[in-house]
Amino acid sequence: MELSKKEIIISSWNIMKGHLALMAAIVLFIFTLNILFSIVQENLPGDTTHQSILFIIAAYLFIMGLNLGLLRICLNMVNNNEVDFPMLFSSFHILIPYVFASLLYLAALLLAASPGLLLLITLVSVDLENPSSFLGSMPSILSIIIMIVPAMYLSVRLQFYEYFLIDEECGVIDAIKKSADISKGYVLELFILGAVLSLIILISIIPMGLGLIFSIPLSAVATSYIYLKLKNNH
Repeated sequence: MELSKKEIIISSWNIMKGHLALMAAIVLFIFTLNILFSIVQENLPGDTTHQSILFIIAAYLFIMGLNLGLLRICLNMVNNNEVDFPMLFSSFHILIPYVFASLLYLAALLLAASPGLLLLITLVSVDLENPSSFLGSMPSILSIIIMIVPAMYLSVRLQFYEYFLIDEECGVIDAIKKSADISKGYVLELFILGAVLSLIILISIIPMGLGLIFSIPLSAVATSYIYLKLKNNH
């Protein structure tokens, strides 16, 4: 199966354009909450207290829950099901599995990057007298490549774990395994698609960030579209 970048982006836009007002309202709502939480956090007492720690954790978890709701909305859009604003609050029940899955995901990326990281640390410790010259040397470049490439490869393979948690509400391990299964053989295409979507988001920042209102949900819809395409083809 070929993953056509043009077809995916155009199809995702056609799916989303019938819900532009809803998606713009959702993005603005989440942005506003992030700003409000940041303002409150900045005005918390200087000394760290249990209350301030609990507030920060609760704020992050609440935003995570809303992001899961956004992904559920995107999946429903691609499946041509009904969507509405209250659906944004419909996925808080999978918040705990999502946190554990995210920790496992990050641990897997760290493990994949660890050989290169250990090599880099070892090389730096050996050449402590002249670290500036070391950083541009061939061994340092090689160690950075060994660190970054496996982590990027794994991030592409496992990126759909949150979609499985939302779509099938399966277990944490199952979600990660299923993501690895459906992405097998499509790593390069998925990497390029991810880069294209990231570029669209970066370009949309230029007009005072207003383009983000549409580029962020477009990216979420496109990723949902890719997920369902791979899953149905598996």
